[in-house]
Amino acid sequence: MRIDSEDLSVIIPAYNEEKNILTILNKLDQQSLNGFRVIVVDDGSVDNTAALVASYKPKQFILHLLRQENKGAARARENAIRVSRSKFIAVIDSDDRLANDSLENAFTPIINDPTIDISLFHLNYVNPDDNEITGSFVCYTANKKLKGKDVFANCIRAWGVHAFGIYNREMFLRAYETYNDINKDGMNYLNNDEVISRISFDLANKIYLSDGNYYFVNNVNSTTRRINHNYYKVLHNAFYILDYIEKNKGAPNYNLLINDAYALIISTMWGVSVRYFKWRKLLSDRDRGQWHSLLHKSISRLSKDKKSRTVLLSKKSKLQLTLLSIMF
Repeated sequence: MRIDSEDLSVIIPAYNEEKNILTILNKLDQQSLNGFRVIVVDDGSVDNTAALVASYKPKQFILHLLRQENKGAARARENAIRVSRSKFIAVIDSDDRLANDSLENAFTPIINDPTIDISLFHLNYVNPDDNEITGSFVCYTANKKLKGKDVFANCIRAWGVHAFGIYNREMFLRAYETYNDINKDGMNYLNNDEVISRISFDLANKIYLSDGNYYFVNNVNSTTRRINHNYYKVLHNAFYILDYIEKNKGAPNYNLLINDAYALIISTMWGVSVRYFKWRKLLSDRDRGQWHSLLHKSISRLSKDKKSRTVLLSKKSKLQLTLLSIMF
């Protein structure tokens, strides 16, 4: 199926991905859908990523290379979205894979139904050693077409759906603007894109769960999956989700959303603390101090919030918060 480059842009953020970038470009050249645009954002790579992209000659799509200083994947995506003029955007990690009909299967529902703002891929997990599928993401519902606000409500405490898919560009930009209004300093907190995806769900009219297969390669050397001394900063984004919900007090399920946001904050603090003790020998004294300080401040804020509002926590969350208060 042929479309116009103004219909769909595929964005690939890339940082030192010379081992993967040609593979994903070749896979895009094998898509049953053609005519779309591909924007590779080189996020300050110091290897040959940009040169490989610049010399690639696509057959099925229009290729554009965008270069920036190293600012993180979320900023790379945002810059590419702003450069693009396509109605819809798909973001693909350079070390992941698509089936040959993935884009067509995900984009066709959007063509057939103008109420769909997001069409999500069917997410499969792949072992990088043998390329065998080890499992698939299980969504919170078997229904195919969902209301955006229902999806948002099911993606706070935990991910009821994943975020890999095709997004309405204008809606995506509104999500970025909303997030940037909360994160006013524009700081890279590693998982900014996870908050932006959740906001996108809330802004979407309808979200479709498509049959287009996306293969998430569990590569331990991936830019987005390797050990990071700044991991503790994800705590900021957990609180930003709470801040976002608090600005929408008119939501009919507001109290439930607030409780779920606190559950997310506690589980995020727990995850950061686990990594703190696991990685502490790899952290400098300064790093350990920053990790410890932010965990302590986060616990203090939660304790203060609990005194000023009713927060319903599960037994697990209460236990985790108690243990965190003792440790930090």
